[in-house]
Amino acid sequence: MTKRIQIGEITTTHGVRGLVKIRVMAEDESLLNGELYTSESGSNTLTITLKNRQNKVWLAEVKGYTDKTAADALRHTPLYIDRGALPEAADGEFYYDDLVGLAVVDPDGAPIGKVIGVDNFGASDLLEIQPLKGPSFYLPFVDEYVPDISEAAVTVIIPEGLLE
Repeated sequence: MTKRIQIGEITTTHGVRGLVKIRVMAEDESLLNGELYTSESGSNTLTITLKNRQNKVWLAEVKGYTDKTAADALRHTPLYIDRGALPEAADGEFYYDDLVGLAVVDPDGAPIGKVIGVDNFGASDLLEIQPLKGPSFYLPFVDEYVPDISEAAVTVIIPEGLLE
């Protein structure tokens, strides 16, 4: 089975003609035009046509949904694309999803744990790290704390007091 990447989410409806608002999670918004999966593993799809940007979301038409009542059922629907449909990352670039599972090390190469997620709750991107012992924690995904990323590991600088 091909791995899928979430690239958007239908957040709510707009107007009475069935338009929806989509929060885009991809740098290339055009990836949201066309047929997209509604789960990581199921076969259900929606055909999306982006209309115009409205602040932080896109207004879009969903094929077969022509009124607000029908479109209301789509609220909070995630939108996925097959990983293979994404363009190759350029040298020195990566997809956040590619970081999940990588080892996390300190600047001297000592193991700290592994990356279990990359999230953004509104302010900035955060690495979720599962340390060798204890509960997972978040680290701001900025150069100050994440100075290097390779194919094998993510090097981090843990602020004093975070793991104590």
